[in-house]
Amino acid sequence: MIHLHYFITRKPALSEEEFHRYWRETHAPIVKRIPQLKGYLQTHRIPFASNNSSYDGEAEVWLEDLEALAGLRKAPEFLDGAARDEPNFIDHKRSDFLVARDHVIIDGPRTPGLVKAVWRMRRKPGVSLGEFRRHWIEIHGVIAAKIPGVRRYVQSHVIDEAYSYAEPRWDGVAQLWWDSPAALSDALKTPQFKEDMRDGEEFIDGGSISFFLAQEYVVITPI
Repeated sequence: MIHLHYFITRKPALSEEEFHRYWRETHAPIVKRIPQLKGYLQTHRIPFASNNSSYDGEAEVWLEDLEALAGLRKAPEFLDGAARDEPNFIDHKRSDFLVARDHVIIDGPRTPGLVKAVWRMRRKPGVSLGEFRRHWIEIHGVIAAKIPGVRRYVQSHVIDEAYSYAEPRWDGVAQLWWDSPAALSDALKTPQFKEDMRDGEEFIDGGSISFFLAQEYVVITPI
């Protein structure tokens, strides 16, 4: 299974409220018609003091494999539906995507009402891709999983195939769920989070990290 992260920014003419409503109420039913989808959810950015990402959210799609992704791009439901509708609310010049495979560290439920912290990152110069992945899963994953209040934790590692073309901008996305923005704020003050930050300096390029807090809108529950 592959996981497509599509980071999107609203058209300048749209307010945040208009963007999120259109994405949820108009665009979601169109995307739902695409037959290749094994999961589809919208991650809507919400206000939070530590947000530093320029994106308004990310569309997340799960597909069986890269062949299914190629089929999606040719499907009439995509070409005549979702792709045609996107310019109505998305600024493509300020949007981007990556394709990844997931490593579930804490397999908690996607309970409605939870908030999701999204970190995008690349590895530190001098750290090989293998070293980055091993450290992220085996060392950093263990540390981050102990941060107080984490309900679910997933690492999305950019697929090997992406590196056969060129060096991708990012190596992965971390997603962690909390009960509320206040619960995350409390967690950021704990010694365990500080340890998480110190360890991140060992293998993550700090200048590459972007973050936003969000709430999910599940359209097709991921398998």
